[in-house]
Amino acid sequence: SLFQLLTSSNLLARISLRSWKGLPLGFGNMNHCQLSASPTITATLEPKKLAKKTTPKCLFLQQQRMMTSNDGEDPPVGARPVPEITQEQRARIEERQRSAFAFFAETLQIYGVEELIFCFNGGKDCTVLLDLLMRYLRQEGISSGDIPMLYIKSEDSFPEIDTFVARCVRNYRVQLIEYEGSLKEALTHMQADMPRVRAVFVGSRNTDPYCQHLAPMQPTDNDWPPMMRLNPLLEWSYHDVWHYIHMHSVPYCSLYDRGFTSIGYRSNTVPNPHLKRIQCNCLCAANSDSDSSSVVTCICDDYRPAWELEDPTQERAGRLPRK
Repeated sequence: SLFQLLTSSNLLARISLRSWKGLPLGFGNMNHCQLSASPTITATLEPKKLAKKTTPKCLFLQQQRMMTSNDGEDPPVGARPVPEITQEQRARIEERQRSAFAFFAETLQIYGVEELIFCFNGGKDCTVLLDLLMRYLRQEGISSGDIPMLYIKSEDSFPEIDTFVARCVRNYRVQLIEYEGSLKEALTHMQADMPRVRAVFVGSRNTDPYCQHLAPMQPTDNDWPPMMRLNPLLEWSYHDVWHYIHMHSVPYCSLYDRGFTSIGYRSNTVPNPHLKRIQCNCLCAANSDSDSSSVVTCICDDYRPAWELEDPTQERAGRLPRK
């Protein structure tokens, strides 16, 4: 979807760098957006008063213009195979969407648009949340740039994720706010830079680790910056996410076409072994001795796409244990 660009005021910032020895902190129980610590960039910002609306000042604030070409990493949505979606599945997703829109409406009765931000990590769940939120804002005549996107950079992230995040910024015309460090550190600095923000949208589902007891609206833990966590996707299943993506032709990170089902960092994420093709159209078997009784091992690392995972409980099978 394409939305009208909101031109924000030019921002001036005095940026000071400070090294932090980070800890692998998560977002309270929000494991879906947990990020490992790396050197944190902090910012000291000059206050600026606006007559009616204040555009927040923060580190790496970016607003990029729409580009019509693809980013070179992700193929056009139409070029990807699309599974058949039954009427029952379609009706279920439409109901999920209505519930999400009702949640957004309730949120905007409690918070002003300028008090909101959404956490984005380039994963499939956050991608669905982004698309839902942008569609709702368009429906209500609210600019897509009014609710910024928070993205936490890491040297250990997949290049495909960074590329996809940039593509989303262009396509949805959102304001990108980037920090380095853990999510807890990022929220701490963000709160200092953007004191008006009081609530953050997160794409967590109740099947994610430590998320089974989360409420749709739940405050952060006591040792975190005080903020309301907004969880509109808690009841969505793994396949709900993919059905929505395919129903609405939502662009997604190309890693999901290569067997990744839950994406963390390069150091702790591999393709899901349950999506490894038992038989593929490669020449490995053809080049083997046809009279041999030995098992031929395919060296092509050919994996089926993420949405073909049959057992959703194996969604995180490609996540490596922490060392």
